Amino acid sequence: MSASERTSRITIRDVAEEAGVSISTVSLAFQSPERVASATRERIAEAAARLGYVPRFRAGNGARSKLFALIMEELSLSAFPETVYGAIIRTLEAQARQHGLGMLLATVQKGELPQSVREQQPQGVIILGGCPENDALAEKLVESNIPLVLVDTYIPGLPVNSVVPDNEWGGYCAYKHLVELGHRRIALIEGPHKYRTLVDRRWGALRAAEELGVPIPPEYRQPSISSGYPQKGYREMKELLKLPEPPTAVFAVSDRAALGALEAIKEAGLRVPEDIALIGFDDQTNAEFATPPLTSVHYPREEMGLIAFEILMAQMEGEPAIPVRSLIPCELVVQASTQGDKK
Repeated sequence: MSASERTSRITIRDVAEEAGVSISTVSLAFQSPERVASATRERIAEAAARLGYVPRFRAGNGARSKLFALIMEELSLSAFPETVYGAIIRTLEAQARQHGLGMLLATVQKGELPQSVREQQPQGVIILGGCPENDALAEKLVESNIPLVLVDTYIPGLPVNSVVPDNEWGGYCAYKHLVELGHRRIALIEGPHKYRTLVDRRWGALRAAEELGVPIPPEYRQPSISSGYPQKGYREMKELLKLPEPPTAVFAVSDRAALGALEAIKEAGLRVPEDIALIGFDDQTNAEFATPPLTSVHYPREEMGLIAFEILMAQMEGEPAIPVRSLIPCELVVQASTQGDKK
């Protein structure tokens, strides 16, 4: 059972039974903690934590205390322990605790607000990651005027705040790095087109290819044909290696795809970077500790979480503002997987 499902089923009665106190004592501990003995408060807090209960406080005027929901694509939960979204989530959790807010983590299904979120009635929502389901939900939330911030995605034409890496510039820098190293046979492993962030990285590479005069032949552009990890990027690299004249360098629009490509290159008996240089995007920890360490495009995920939280807080407090897309600068981190073309 997921955390969101547990939260939707646990009630204040369950907490009272777990702590061995009355329902009124639990309610009082949450709403007026100074009126409950410290030992009892601690017992109630521990019981709530064990059960995963998120209290819905109400102030004296009947208004709910502040709670925001963090909503992700269902498949994205597999990325939680990884540095791509894990750092953002941890930052949001830390900020919520620091400001005395509740944070409810849930996954979107069929573009609808999860039941647990509807029941908790949050005062704001952060949608993390882009996909058609997240887009559909964002459009509905904008119509309902609930405070909303998109992170690592954006929706053209929709008046909503978003916080995203400068993906196009990052893709440009990655391709430019390979050109500056002397490579002229450079391939591109693209990601699923349903993710705008990956599409923007592709556009950045294509723009660099045009401006620098090193175009990417159609056979060197590999659309996403893999799913899962570490297979993502593996089959695409296999196709590139079948070419009569394989590339001497490859830019994959994500580290996951680059690591899959690395596996395919090694399996073919080739070396990175001596035979094929390789660049990814995201600067994940597992890319840093790959063999060889992977050159990648880095962006500060903690900063993205902080900015998103500050924007949402301002909206929840009623501050008027024009929706903006906040672009977070990217930086190329050069590791051992790239070097000059010696062929």
